Amino acid sequence: MKLLKKDLNKETFKVVEIFRSVEGEGRWVGLPVVFIRLEGCNLRCSWCDTPYSYTGENFKLLSITDILDEIKKYNLKRVCITGGEPFFTENLDVLVENLIENSYQVFIETNGTLWNQNFENLDKSKIYITCSPKPPFYFINKNLLPYVSEFKFVVDETLSIKHIIRSDLIEYIKNDTIVLQPESNKPEMVKKALELQDELLKFGIESRIIPQCHKVLGLP
Repeated sequence: MKLLKKDLNKETFKVVEIFRSVEGEGRWVGLPVVFIRLEGCNLRCSWCDTPYSYTGENFKLLSITDILDEIKKYNLKRVCITGGEPFFTENLDVLVENLIENSYQVFIETNGTLWNQNFENLDKSKIYITCSPKPPFYFINKNLLPYVSEFKFVVDETLSIKHIIRSDLIEYIKNDTIVLQPESNKPEMVKKALELQDELLKFGIESRIIPQCHKVLGLP
């Protein structure tokens, strides 16, 4: 639903923070990005590094105009919507549509469990979705799969090759769409990531091992 200028303040969003940093994960790593962190998440991962994003205590209600005014300060046209879980925000499509209308490239980080049907009406070429499925089941909503640009698996004690090479994912997995991210940059998880990378090669699939580079750089 495209909003007229007079309606931009009617839609509000629970925003925890908006900040400029360097993308530290996945294939956008190293690029300058404006982050919009939305409040709320449907999961509670033990190693989540942003639990303040879903306590319900740390957000401000901002309109689209408020958000656009804030991100314009950074003079960047690359925006990452993160959380929490962005798709937990029911009107996420309205925010994304308005960002696209204002010539922003939109990057969304999701756990993959939720979907918003209104995304089917948006310009897919302007949206880059990173899906990072979570243990123990690594469930991904089947309606999201055609929109995923990158699958990012956190390499921890739980992850195995069967969580990556499986029937519901195989047609969407291509070379250069899988990122293996060692949990908390632990040396033992780097070693496991290398082993998984070799296993994926047996299926003819190349993957990237990318640590959390923002933590190496000491950035948020």
